[in-house]
Amino acid sequence: MRVKYAHKISLEKQEQGQSLLELAISLFVLLIMLAGIVDLGRALIIQFVLKDAAEEGVVYGTSFPSNCTQILSRISSNIDTQFVKNTVSPVIEIKDSGGTYHACPYSSAAGGQTMRITIPYTFQISMPFLGAFVGQSIQLNVTASGVVLRP
Repeated sequence: MRVKYAHKISLEKQEQGQSLLELAISLFVLLIMLAGIVDLGRALIIQFVLKDAAEEGVVYGTSFPSNCTQILSRISSNIDTQFVKNTVSPVIEIKDSGGTYHACPYSSAAGGQTMRITIPYTFQISMPFLGAFVGQSIQLNVTASGVVLRP
């Protein structure tokens, strides 16, 4: 009987070590997933903020298409600096009758033309270990477009 009892104790100690190893591995994987979820959430919030700013620029730009500085001012004032840390460089373009986009300032803008505002942004991954898998940055491009109402 004593031999069986001693053997049972040694198996329990081995199982405890195995459980600790399983916990360590699974905790590591869960923390990486949590870090990815946090970074993905930050990226989505930044994309929504940039999309809102681009749409605000289009709303103003479709009414006053030749006032490029005011369009840029509307875009930059609508960007929440709490989320967007880097500076952005919006690109304002109008599509002419030939289908070619021209950057602001453009020679002429007529009613019915399409205005497109694109905001490129480089999103920095905050979790260093996660950055080893997907890269240290992700390029976000947000585009909003509208039809010019008046020249």
